[in-house]
Amino acid sequence: MNKKYKYLYIVSVLMLLTGAALAMTRHIVFDIIYTLGALGYTLYYVLAPLKERSHLIRRVTRMGAFSGLLFLLSAIARFGVFDAYGRNAWLLFLALGLVYMCYGNVLLYLSERKSKK
Repeated sequence: MNKKYKYLYIVSVLMLLTGAALAMTRHIVFDIIYTLGALGYTLYYVLAPLKERSHLIRRVTRMGAFSGLLFLLSAIARFGVFDAYGRNAWLLFLALGLVYMCYGNVLLYLSERKSKK
């Protein structure tokens, strides 16, 4: 995790999870919170420098940026853009983004655990 933008990541993930959890209320405020969280999450990985990093860190950063783009697509879908595919199309993009996010974090955890030994 880039120490310079650590709080951007933490706040964005909390906003993303809060907006996703409160999606049942169908209130515009929670859609905006979700969108801001997705934007902050994507921005974190776009701002993360890739030079002089290990191959694994660069790969995880690219996966994080891709999951951020999936979260942004999910946020756009929450405003009704993809309603032709169903009202809950945003859940598909959210699930795909969460898979990439979890996989990247597991890779980082295993890498840090391996380097401590």
